[in-house]
Amino acid sequence: MRRSDWLRVAVIMGAAQCSAAPVDADEEPMFRWRADIELAQPGALVALPLSVDAYAHTLQPELRDLRVLDARGERVAFALQAPRTDETRTTERAREAVLYALPARPARGDEWPSPIEITVAGDQIGVKRLGGPPTEVADAPGWLIDLGERKPGAPPHTLRLLWSGPAEFTTSFDFETSDDLRSWRWHGGGSVMALASATGALTQPNLPLPDGAARFLRLVWTHAGARPTLTGATVLSAQRETLAVVPEELTFTPAPADPQAPRALVFDLGGALPVTQLDLHFTGMIAPVRLEGRGDIEAPWRALGEHVFSRIERDAEVKTSPLPLRATLRQVRVVPDPRAPKLDAATTNLAVHASLATLLFATQGEPPFTLYAGSSTAAPGALPEATLIPGGEARRVPLGAARLGAWNEVEEVARRAEEERRFAVQWPLMLWTALLLGVGGLGFMVWQLTRKPP
Repeated sequence: MRRSDWLRVAVIMGAAQCSAAPVDADEEPMFRWRADIELAQPGALVALPLSVDAYAHTLQPELRDLRVLDARGERVAFALQAPRTDETRTTERAREAVLYALPARPARGDEWPSPIEITVAGDQIGVKRLGGPPTEVADAPGWLIDLGERKPGAPPHTLRLLWSGPAEFTTSFDFETSDDLRSWRWHGGGSVMALASATGALTQPNLPLPDGAARFLRLVWTHAGARPTLTGATVLSAQRETLAVVPEELTFTPAPADPQAPRALVFDLGGALPVTQLDLHFTGMIAPVRLEGRGDIEAPWRALGEHVFSRIERDAEVKTSPLPLRATLRQVRVVPDPRAPKLDAATTNLAVHASLATLLFATQGEPPFTLYAGSSTAAPGALPEATLIPGGEARRVPLGAARLGAWNEVEEVARRAEEERRFAVQWPLMLWTALLLGVGGLGFMVWQLTRKPP
């Protein structure tokens, strides 16, 4: 072997030893892969959903070898957010309120006469307008407003007043609420206004309703000047619904057949994914199988259990029987029961629900930002979510949005990995060559000694 070859071996061995040494906390390890982060919607905190590709390019479980760096190569703080199992959706609802002009203000100490009366029959409340001369709307000192029956789970939060004029006014009011038109609870005051401008009318028609507001509201004007002529009112309420979040379904086709299990189908998920459900798409009605899995392609198979997958058409829909599961899997092996027919690899797919994480990062530093992955020596890079977003405000902080570009190899790291691979292949040959040369040299020395005369 030439001297230059031995020198190269020594350099590669030194590089390998350096790469295997512990990484200093302030020194970035070498990452094999990088992908540009494309900001779709700016924000102080940005959400980047991670796809299967991100899991495929990591070398450590639970995405511990991820890094976000800015344009200067400085670290950017980030956290990994597990997918939510539920989502709260708020729907705005509106319904018309009923208005009754109040009669003249009573003398001090007297009860304010009501223009309506209510009747209660079981759970039903009836409202009836009382007789007598109607109050002139323009002269009405205030209004009695029926907000309507409250719907469960949708409390009213705002009363929006409608009026016909005047074009400009500013006035104030007091209001109180009651369920029976006898006991009233005072809630304070408010104001409404309308101002004309070159760009259009500026109005403030909203009256925020207190929590637990009763059905009837009595609004009394407190300003003697210009005030609106009310023509209606709208009650706004928020209906909150909690919906279960179903993870995106990922579909995989079989990998090449496993010689150790010729009747089995092996599915490669592309990365070690946090799987929550497995389902089998196949031709036929039932498929009794044994399931095996592993988190790494070099790891031994472990049993996941037995299950009978079924596909039954009912009411023009296909009903299936998926298997709930909690496991981190890179590969899944489906072994048919010996009493069942072999699954057809051409028509069988594996449908996987996986709880893929979302990467949240703070847009600090100099953009653009880059995601790095693929280091077996990197220390965990993600902060706890509560550290990145303190105070449990994760669900209320407005988030920007980003997407990940294509993954590319870091040339320097790829070159070093290739050299290490070649060294690993050549090293046994070099070792045996050195050993044989040493033995041959030793034999030559013995032969030389035996030739010398005594």
